[in-house]
Amino acid sequence: MTKFRVSKAAANDLYEIGVYTEEYWGKEQRNNYLDDLESRFIELANDANSALAIPRNDIKWGCFSSYVNKHMIVFRKFKYGIRIIRVLHQSMDIVRQLQ
Repeated sequence: MTKFRVSKAAANDLYEIGVYTEEYWGKEQRNNYLDDLESRFIELANDANSALAIPRNDIKWGCFSSYVNKHMIVFRKFKYGIRIIRVLHQSMDIVRQLQ
Protein backbone atom coordinates (compact mmCIF):
# COMPACT_ATOMS: atom_id res chain seq x y z
CA MET A 1 0.00 0.00 0.00
CA THR A 2 1.30 3.40 -0.95
CA LYS A 3 1.53 5.96 1.83
CA PHE A 4 0.47 9.51 2.41
CA ARG A 5 2.10 12.06 4.69
CA VAL A 6 0.45 15.14 6.10
CA SER A 7 2.35 18.42 6.45
CA LYS A 8 2.12 20.43 9.67
CA ALA A 9 0.01 23.03 7.87
CA ALA A 10 -2.39 20.35 6.58
CA ALA A 11 -2.61 18.79 10.07
CA ASN A 12 -3.59 22.21 11.41
CA ASP A 13 -6.15 22.58 8.60
CA LEU A 14 -7.68 19.22 9.57
CA TYR A 15 -7.82 20.24 13.23
CA GLU A 16 -9.60 23.50 12.34
CA ILE A 17 -12.01 21.68 10.02
CA GLY A 18 -12.80 19.27 12.85
CA VAL A 19 -13.40 22.03 15.39
CA TYR A 20 -15.63 24.01 13.03
CA THR A 21 -17.61 20.98 11.88
CA GLU A 22 -18.21 19.78 15.44
CA GLU A 23 -19.28 23.24 16.58
CA TYR A 24 -21.88 23.63 13.84
CA TRP A 25 -22.92 20.04 13.01
CA GLY A 26 -21.85 17.85 15.95
CA LYS A 27 -19.31 15.12 16.68
CA GLU A 28 -20.83 12.51 14.40
CA GLN A 29 -20.66 14.79 11.36
CA ARG A 30 -17.12 15.85 12.32
CA ASN A 31 -16.05 12.20 12.42
CA ASN A 32 -17.80 11.43 9.12
CA TYR A 33 -16.21 14.41 7.36
CA LEU A 34 -12.70 13.72 8.64
CA ASP A 35 -13.15 10.06 7.64
CA ASP A 36 -14.17 11.19 4.13
CA LEU A 37 -11.01 13.28 3.86
CA GLU A 38 -8.79 10.44 5.10
CA SER A 39 -10.45 8.03 2.66
CA ARG A 40 -9.58 10.40 -0.19
CA PHE A 41 -5.97 10.65 1.06
CA ILE A 42 -5.72 6.86 0.91
CA GLU A 43 -7.39 6.71 -2.50
CA LEU A 44 -4.99 9.30 -3.91
CA ALA A 45 -1.97 7.63 -2.33
CA ASN A 46 -2.95 4.33 -3.94
CA ASP A 47 -3.59 5.88 -7.36
CA ALA A 48 -2.13 9.38 -7.64
CA ASN A 49 -2.83 9.29 -11.39
CA SER A 50 -6.58 8.84 -10.97
CA ALA A 51 -9.05 11.31 -12.45
CA LEU A 52 -9.45 12.65 -8.89
CA ALA A 53 -5.91 14.11 -9.02
CA ILE A 54 -6.12 17.39 -10.92
CA PRO A 55 -2.79 18.98 -11.99
CA ARG A 56 -2.60 22.46 -10.43
CA ASN A 57 0.55 24.13 -11.73
CA ASP A 58 -1.61 27.26 -11.89
CA ILE A 59 -1.60 27.52 -8.10
CA LYS A 60 1.80 26.02 -7.29
CA TRP A 61 4.24 24.17 -9.54
CA GLY A 62 4.12 20.39 -9.12
CA CYS A 63 0.91 20.40 -7.11
CA PHE A 64 -2.30 18.48 -7.60
CA SER A 65 -5.70 18.94 -6.04
CA SER A 66 -8.75 16.89 -5.27
CA TYR A 67 -12.06 18.03 -3.83
CA VAL A 68 -14.00 16.49 -0.98
CA ASN A 69 -17.25 18.38 -0.54
CA LYS A 70 -16.21 22.02 -0.09
CA HIS A 71 -12.56 21.38 0.68
CA MET A 72 -9.63 21.18 -1.69
CA ILE A 73 -6.84 18.77 -0.85
CA VAL A 74 -3.57 20.14 -2.23
CA PHE A 75 -0.81 17.55 -2.56
CA ARG A 76 2.39 16.54 -4.32
CA LYS A 77 3.40 13.14 -5.64
CA PHE A 78 6.54 11.38 -4.39
CA LYS A 79 8.05 7.92 -4.76
CA TYR A 80 6.58 6.84 -1.41
CA GLY A 81 3.10 8.14 -2.27
CA ILE A 82 1.75 11.62 -1.70
CA ARG A 83 2.30 14.51 0.71
CA ILE A 84 -0.76 16.47 1.70
CA ILE A 85 0.30 20.12 1.68
CA ARG A 86 -2.97 21.78 2.69
CA VAL A 87 -6.69 21.10 3.05
CA LEU A 88 -8.43 24.38 2.23
CA HIS A 89 -12.03 25.52 2.01
CA GLN A 90 -13.09 26.46 -1.51
CA SER A 91 -13.89 30.02 -0.36
CA MET A 92 -10.25 30.69 0.57
CA ASP A 93 -7.69 32.41 -1.63
CA ILE A 94 -5.82 29.21 -2.46
CA VAL A 95 -2.75 30.85 -4.03
CA ARG A 96 -2.32 33.13 -1.01
CA GLN A 97 -2.65 30.21 1.40
CA LEU A 98 0.11 28.31 -0.41
CA GLN A 99 2.68 31.14 -0.33
